[in-house]
Amino acid sequence: MHPLDNPIIFIGVGRSGTTIISECVFQHEDLAWPSSYQNKFPNLVSINRIRPLLDNRFWRLAGRKKQLNSVPFYNRFAFKPTEAYAFWNTITNVDFSRGFLLDRKATQTEKEFIRNTLEKMVLYQKRKRLSLKITGPGRVGYLQSIFPDAIFIEIIREPFANIRSLLNVPFWKSRGMHRLWWQGAYTEDEKNLAKEWKDKPALMTALQYKKVRETNYQEVNKYRVNHLVIKYEDFIANPNATIEKILSYTNLSRSKNVDKYLKMNKIYNRNKNALEGFTQEEIDSIRSMVGTLIE
Repeated sequence: MHPLDNPIIFIGVGRSGTTIISECVFQHEDLAWPSSYQNKFPNLVSINRIRPLLDNRFWRLAGRKKQLNSVPFYNRFAFKPTEAYAFWNTITNVDFSRGFLLDRKATQTEKEFIRNTLEKMVLYQKRKRLSLKITGPGRVGYLQSIFPDAIFIEIIREPFANIRSLLNVPFWKSRGMHRLWWQGAYTEDEKNLAKEWKDKPALMTALQYKKVRETNYQEVNKYRVNHLVIKYEDFIANPNATIEKILSYTNLSRSKNVDKYLKMNKIYNRNKNALEGFTQEEIDSIRSMVGTLIE
């Protein structure tokens, strides 16, 4: 199997559960992924040689994001997965981190460079297969132009819970709470709504949540990609069954590392009281906006 055959790409709105679900799968011993080290040194693909020193058959100093339970004392220095947007912005000729990239395809030269770089990443990590996590817009068409046989795993979450979670995290306050963070997909009417809602964080966030979900759906159908939808709520109800479903769909073998990770991390239901913190006016407006996505 070539290192870039059937890469696994997790997509979904931020705070939809992409981190906890993808990190469970990323524990699989066959998978390589962009790391926090790679994001810090986006031009240095050889930085991936660090992973075998920290994660091998003798010991595993695996890190994880702080939002998943407590973290080990060495977490700051551990080799852990991330979206690595600084890296993506470096290896592509597009504003990858902030663009929807609708109808954008990589040129042959760009494709060859990106694939060569990511193949080295997999080999330097001494793994067999590439996996990625891309939150916000899925960039499905663009990524498919680079990886025609990619498997997209889309994580979706109940809209009110997802929107509330975005409103509660610090990074969103400086990004999407008062403006449109991602660019290249909004109609003039939606842009006008964004101007009207610049001081209405809940509605501004709901508008962006809706757009990401809609464009992901449109691109998945337009490009007919290999695609599996996973509901965050199903994962909460039965984490083991959900992860097993993903492993089976992506043709990954059962993994002791994945099983161990599931056991050591308590899974919390963060959907409780999803409407808490919204005014009735906001609830009505959001329902009107994302009603079709609630089902």
